[in-house]
Amino acid sequence: MLDNIKVGNQILLLRKRNGFTQDELAEKLGISAQAISKWENGHTLPETAMLPLLAKLLNSSLDSILSPVSVTEGAIIPFGKYQWRVLKTDGNSALIITESVIETRPYHEEFTHITWEHCDLRKYLNKQFYDTFDPTDRVRILETRLTDCDNPWYGTKWGNPTVDKIFLLSTNDVLEYFGDSGDLRNNKRWHWKQDGSEGLELSDGEHCVEFGQCVNDQYNKARKALYHKVYNAGWDAKWWWLRSPGIHLRPTTVVVGTQGALFVCGSDVYAIDMGVRPALWLSI
Repeated sequence: MLDNIKVGNQILLLRKRNGFTQDELAEKLGISAQAISKWENGHTLPETAMLPLLAKLLNSSLDSILSPVSVTEGAIIPFGKYQWRVLKTDGNSALIITESVIETRPYHEEFTHITWEHCDLRKYLNKQFYDTFDPTDRVRILETRLTDCDNPWYGTKWGNPTVDKIFLLSTNDVLEYFGDSGDLRNNKRWHWKQDGSEGLELSDGEHCVEFGQCVNDQYNKARKALYHKVYNAGWDAKWWWLRSPGIHLRPTTVVVGTQGALFVCGSDVYAIDMGVRPALWLSI
């Protein structure tokens, strides 16, 4: 059963997003502005025969008008070809990230020290990946000014602010939106077990100065991401990139591991098997 109030709010939102006044939209539909007002106030619904033209004028679909998705923090919403998790809402916009890893790709093609500002993955996300959205979706992707901070354990410099449509989350973003145990601030570090067995153990400050140091806490499950493997039609946990700098001794960028540990030491920027989870601010 249709919810008149939700449908009306969606028509109001889409009308404003497309720059129409009630009078202008009414003229294009051949009806009165009073009829538009009744829709938007939830008093009546558009006639079925009028819906295709309404959807076309509003650069939308029948489903998105009649069954609008609730955009609340923590919700999973469709956008473009993917499912996205809502991390934050702010007025008429929402910060979203793909629910799963969508592909594997190096952060940068060359093994060289690089920041988010100049890396190949940033160029790809803001050109080829951005172009995969249709024009009606592209206008909803907002430009975002991004900053970061130096690596909190190694002091590696993060670079300059950027303005992007599509981006990766930073270390601080992950702590803010997926949970912060305080281990990063308190310098509580984990590393791969020295005996070669699986798993992590607390660092005593002497081991793994160069590699393996991570945050391993109760929020691992929230940070863990899956990746659909086409060749066997299954799902596996996957490492995924952040945009923050890793250890200063090698060209690395911070990553989240298969079990959700936050590897502040980072992974080599030219690693081809690291996952990508794009994020963006969406007009809602």
